[in-house]
Amino acid sequence: MFEKLKKLKGRSFPEIADRCRQNANVLAERFGASPQTRVPSDEEFFRMFDLHGELSAESLLSHFRTPEISGFYNSFENPGETLRVLQNRFSEETEAIVKRADRICEGYFDLLGYENLFFESVLPNWHFEPISKKTSPMTHWSQIDETNADQTGDKKIVWELNRHQYFSLLGRAYWITGDEKYAETFVRHLEDWIENNPPKIGLNWLSSLEIAFRSISWIWAMHFFRDSPALTAAVFSQMVKGLYLNGRHIETYLSTYSSPNTHLTGEALGLYFLGTFLPELRTAGRWKQLGYSTLLNALEFQVRPDGVYCEQTSLYHRYTTDFYANLMILRRTEGSEVDQKHRDKLKQLLQFLMHTAQPNGETPLIGDDDGGRLHFLDERTFVDFRSTLAVGAVLLDDAHLKYVAGEASAELLWLLGPKGLGSFDEIQAVEPSETSKAFESSGYFTIRDSWRDDSNFVLIYCGEHGFLKGGHAHADALGFVLSVEGFPVFVDPGTCNYTSDTTARELYRSTAAHNCITVNNESSSIPDGPFSWKTSASARLLEWRQDVNAVIFGGMHDGFARFGVRYERGINFDKTGIIIIDDNIRCERSNSYEVNFILSPDIRAEITADLQVLLSSKAGNRVLLTIDTNLVSDKTGVWNIVPFHVSPRYGSIVESTKLVFRVKTDDGVRIINTITLANSA
Repeated sequence: MFEKLKKLKGRSFPEIADRCRQNANVLAERFGASPQTRVPSDEEFFRMFDLHGELSAESLLSHFRTPEISGFYNSFENPGETLRVLQNRFSEETEAIVKRADRICEGYFDLLGYENLFFESVLPNWHFEPISKKTSPMTHWSQIDETNADQTGDKKIVWELNRHQYFSLLGRAYWITGDEKYAETFVRHLEDWIENNPPKIGLNWLSSLEIAFRSISWIWAMHFFRDSPALTAAVFSQMVKGLYLNGRHIETYLSTYSSPNTHLTGEALGLYFLGTFLPELRTAGRWKQLGYSTLLNALEFQVRPDGVYCEQTSLYHRYTTDFYANLMILRRTEGSEVDQKHRDKLKQLLQFLMHTAQPNGETPLIGDDDGGRLHFLDERTFVDFRSTLAVGAVLLDDAHLKYVAGEASAELLWLLGPKGLGSFDEIQAVEPSETSKAFESSGYFTIRDSWRDDSNFVLIYCGEHGFLKGGHAHADALGFVLSVEGFPVFVDPGTCNYTSDTTARELYRSTAAHNCITVNNESSSIPDGPFSWKTSASARLLEWRQDVNAVIFGGMHDGFARFGVRYERGINFDKTGIIIIDDNIRCERSNSYEVNFILSPDIRAEITADLQVLLSSKAGNRVLLTIDTNLVSDKTGVWNIVPFHVSPRYGSIVESTKLVFRVKTDDGVRIINTITLANSA
């Protein structure tokens, strides 16, 4: 109790009141005094609807199936036409959809970076984590430690299954084949989940965000299977009761103060879905308004003035963009006004995604990557964010977004329907005029020599250390990524995991795992648990200048002040094909300094006899660049090629290498690495 009281110190009165209210609800649930701890009877439940006549499970399902009230995303207006377009335009995806759906029917799941996960039986154990082989306890959700994996294993894996986003995969397979086995699998999973996850008991009630995602998945499934005989009145009634309990839980435990990031906006979107697609529930209007006002208010603090999401991670930036894009789609579908602030901020969010897309279409996973998405509606790779750009191009009628998005995706079809796909085709793509872009309030800087898919590209980060406690930040101040001729060369390492392996968690957040300088092999920011930091480096822009022939960046950070170090990094991107990385270290103490370059798994490194570094593409074995190192000092350093692993997606690691240049001096040093691109003029 004393620890809880200490945490309230310095909080505002509204926050204290909200936290006290939530704690009171927790106690009421644990002592059985809350109506949310039980599924309402039919008699109680039907009284919650504003519908005329005597209600029953059968009449409720019949009402849902009435065409004039069943509006959903535009792709559901005419399923036959949507399916025809899918098979004609994205025929290569239909086979993959059916194949993955068949594996789910057999009990095998591809989740996060894991493949062929089996959760004890064909009908999954919803509390089982298959990597650690641990089963979460069936206790009140508040008694489970969210950041401790000892009891539960990796919660992310369990939660990813329980988001039920694969219901949409089963739904698409059902539309493609007409095979009722997919509807029957959905119903078996739904009924078993409801039976084995009683209200408020177990890991799957711990996070309001997870409940919101699950609610959105159920609503999609309702529409995919709305005409299937497997969706009986009894099943539908169970489902709607579950959604009602979900909505009550989300509004009771909204993360207004505890996690005012994508947890808050994802929960708000869940409430908006529930209020929109269960409009006859008497609580629907309240949920919808609360969700909408929360989402609009969050724009003020979650999206910085330059359009970058506040936690400054590329994955969570995409989450946020998708949340607000889907909100706009729903508003337009129902004929509601779209607020100008919403429109403006969405455009900014999309602009950032556009400028940070690498020439090969993939986006570097800066900061934490939790492996999730709002929807999985196409077969593109996880780091290809261009489907979001394609949706944005249609919503905003933006020719630049279309240019970078390239081709339409199946996700666009599912979210905007055949008409939306036609609108995308009609937009005349225009190449963006800016090849370099400064996002100064968040500290991101992008440089490219063209918008071709074989261009050279640099993304630099020189901003704040995340948001609030920096929960999803990495110790990557003044880090960068580099693509040459469209090939990613120096990459961000990814995340690996959150809580299941603390050693790996610290490694992938460390400075040594990024394209950064370390001092005495230590990080510029020091972690304190999986989602907080003892110290955090403060980075500051010193110079950003563009002219006809070059783009020049200069920045500094104070992360090594504890070693008496004053550190600045300059990056000069010469459009003739020379990139200079100038690390200027001032110090009056003896330290070891290391320059770390993390290589893509597709890149091979070689150190020549004269200590020049050659980097080649493994495919074709062609030299892409050379590195020449010069020390403004009387000391000498040495390059080493070190085995390393990168994590392209949460839960997966891939063998790679990193380059480390090390020099030890009794004072400061200036390390100048001149990178000469093979295609330089």
